[in-house]
Order: sequence, then C-alpha cells, then structure tokens
Amino acid sequence: MLPLIYAHRGASGLFPENTMEAFHAAVRRRADGIELDVQLSQDNKLVVIHDHQLDRTTTGSGLVRRHTLQELRQFRADKNSHSRYPKARIPTLREVFQAFAGTSLRIIIEMKNFLVSQPHLEELVIEQIRRFQLTERTIISSFNFDSLLRIKELDPVQTTGLLYVGPIAKPWEVAARYQADQLHIPHDQLNSSVIKQSHQHGLTVLGWDLNSSRHIQEALELGVDGVITNYPGRAKKVLRALKRYN
Repeated sequence: MLPLIYAHRGASGLFPENTMEAFHAAVRRRADGIELDVQLSQDNKLVVIHDHQLDRTTTGSGLVRRHTLQELRQFRADKNSHSRYPKARIPTLREVFQAFAGTSLRIIIEMKNFLVSQPHLEELVIEQIRRFQLTERTIISSFNFDSLLRIKELDPVQTTGLLYVGPIAKPWEVAARYQADQLHIPHDQLNSSVIKQSHQHGLTVLGWDLNSSRHIQEALELGVDGVITNYPGRAKKVLRALKRYN
C-alpha cells in the first residue's frame, strides 16, 4: 500500500488553517486525508481550531473555551493566512463530518486537551464519530496520552495515534502502555531504526511537520506509512516521482 498523504490542518500552507476552505483545498489536491484540531467552546461544542487562544488565527481574542459557538462564529478565521478569505470561519467537527462523510477521505482528529482542560472531550468526539459512522476512517491523536487510553475505554476499535515531540528512546513501548495503534513522529525524530522497530511492534508510523520536498522525500524513502504536511499537493508530487523511479 502506498503511503498516505494527510493535509495538516487542511492545505494550510496555502489556505487558512483548520477551515473548510483549507479542507476542500486538500481534497482538490488529492490528499488521502486531513488532520484537524478539536477543542470545546464555552457551551461544549466541538470546534475545529488549533490554538487555545483566538488571537493568532482569528479576528477574535482570548480563550476559545470562554466563547460560545455563536460568539466564535462572528470571528474571521483567515488572520494568519497569506491570502484573505472573508467567509472563512471556525467550523465545528460536525460540519466537517457532514461535508466529507460521503467521501473516502480519512480524518485525523487531534484532541487539544494537553494544556487546557476539556471535560468529556473524548466522549463527545466518539459520539460524533459514531453518529456519522466514521470509526474506520478516523484516527484520534493527542499529546495527552492518558486521553488516548480513555478513547480505548470508550471504543476499543477506534484507531489512536501517539503524538509527540522531542526524543523518546523506545516510543513503541510508550505506545503499548497507552494502547495506541500508531506513532505520529516529528520529522526530526524520523530514522530508519525507529521506523523499522515500530513496524516490528505492529505500529503504523506517520511523520508530521513534513513540508519541504526534501523532508517529504526523505521520510517516504525511510518507509513511513503516511505524511502529515501543510502542502498535500507537493507531497503527492513527490510520491508520484518516487513511484515512477522505483
């Protein structure tokens, strides 16, 4: 099976991150999947935004958690984009699922519950996945490893990814401890040894923050199962070139 290309926060290198504009752009670039970030609004709605603070990517300010969904809807979500998209807004997870449930698109859901408390985030995410019958096409990741265990308690067949930064001596052992099915490894920690041993322990390996053609090619040649990138079109081009020459 060819490695899969996941669009990080959508095609976020060219479009406002974590917006429907970026997700649809990823589909147009033939990404196999999208990666997105989920946290809770003040009224406990699942909203798709990376930062806990609104200031970097939107015209709002303050904590996402202190705004209702209706309030969040008022803010434009293209503040950090190179080009302006006046209609870009913070979507809900439900809206993303509604848009893509009828396609073959895969979805990585990163739960943003490592730094800011998000009570019952796991239950709400699983509920939405089940409602749209997307268990087989979704992966749940988090820097909060205890949260991954909670996901497995709620649904043992739900695929989870251990997401981390910096060095971990034996990440496959950490994955086993938290019942994760995948390792989401930062590009600076990817090497042939860690990928080979992870595979030997039955783990799927995705490399993340791979944006230059060189980094994408290096990861693919090392044998990753997937690439998480801001530039899915670029990654697809690199993959096609490798396929042609191998």
